[in-house]
Amino acid sequence: MKFLLDHAHLPTLPDGYHLANPQSTLHLLDEYLDFRGEISAVGWRLRRRRSDGEALRYTLKSERATGGSGPLTERIEIERTPEHHEEMPAEITANLAAAGVDISRVLARLQPYLTLRQERQPSALFRGEEEIALLCVDDVRAFASSPEQTCHWAELEIEFLESATSEMRDRATSEITAWFATQAGVAVGGEPKVDRAARQLSISI
Repeated sequence: MKFLLDHAHLPTLPDGYHLANPQSTLHLLDEYLDFRGEISAVGWRLRRRRSDGEALRYTLKSERATGGSGPLTERIEIERTPEHHEEMPAEITANLAAAGVDISRVLARLQPYLTLRQERQPSALFRGEEEIALLCVDDVRAFASSPEQTCHWAELEIEFLESATSEMRDRATSEITAWFATQAGVAVGGEPKVDRAARQLSISI
């Protein structure tokens, strides 16, 4: 679930929900890579992520999401860290090749078309005594090829744990969405960060 915030501060949660103590703030650098739109053309986006104290990671994301225009969406994601002998994780390379990407030509020519810098404040979200999700408040700055092309926004994202049942997810989604609809400075924001940045910066991807 995603919600847009007027400021990068956690809004009040509905009754019955609370957070564990906040974890350390994370600093993330995400670069979206492509060559002449060939990865996007087959329905995928490729992200390279650097973050505090963690190994470089690549994520292959499906462009299409289920869940309509509401706050709850589901996407296919393959996230891997390259082995020492790899430039790109083998599973990601194999999935791109299966989708029809000319790997030998495209991977050697990848360039970032969009960069996102984020300050992320994560916390475990509980409903009663049960931990159900990871809640993150993200302060996002995006830029394209020139320093003049920048945009900035804040959002709240809730990612349910695999242990959360579908009934729990549906109930929490309904209760949290209804509550935030009454809170000033909060709006439903199901749009992925890369789509929002591309739209605000007028980038064709």
